[in-house]
Amino acid sequence: MANMWEQTEEMAKRHEQAGGVWLKLANDGDTAVVVFLGEPYPQEVCFLNNKYLPFDEKLRAQGLKPSLRVALNVALADTREVKVVEQAVTFFNTLRELRAKYGLEKWAFEVKRHGAAKDPKTTYSILPERQLTSEEVSAFQALRQHDLPKLYAAEAEGGVGASPSATSAKANEPVDVKLAQGIAAALKALPREAVDRFLKRFGVQRIREVPAARGEEARTFVEGLVAEYSGEGPADVDPFAS
Repeated sequence: MANMWEQTEEMAKRHEQAGGVWLKLANDGDTAVVVFLGEPYPQEVCFLNNKYLPFDEKLRAQGLKPSLRVALNVALADTREVKVVEQAVTFFNTLRELRAKYGLEKWAFEVKRHGAAKDPKTTYSILPERQLTSEEVSAFQALRQHDLPKLYAAEAEGGVGASPSATSAKANEPVDVKLAQGIAAALKALPREAVDRFLKRFGVQRIREVPAARGEEARTFVEGLVAEYSGEGPADVDPFAS
């Protein structure tokens, strides 16, 4: 019985992390095993009115001081879904030491939260989980990463600042036609099971119904499916209807 409780808890955490761009470790003890990708994206920000805002001369004139936030692309080790993690300089310093000692691209790391929700003293540990094979290294590094400058620019245009909880102003618009066509072409070469997983994940019946705000997430998810599935027949699907 205890094992089923533990399994259900792990499944619940995975579902909480699913969807959206940001890696969410919301509660004390929450963990994720990830592979770090690409270059860091640093920003000087100021915490004001319960959100982070890009630091500028106007805020400086108000006597406010900036803090450094660093964003990075990470891939979930089990699904290869690419997320964005944003943390303070202490997190980055730890990561920099791990990079020097292990090489980030060669390892999957466990990131764990230490602190309750909204606890200002919350910290995060980063520990090597397992070394990747050369094939895995190539597969992870080939994943499509989020364009961090564009991502943050879109968040700012939505009037919410550089906050992981923010949503784009285009949240309810449908995905770009060309992107939908590219996703459909990739999914048509995969088995029906993969198509069903895609539709379930994004809560849609047709690919063209995927929200524009989740377009890059959809592209990345499909790339992960393509990497996962091989040697199975294509699906005969209706979801590709326009």
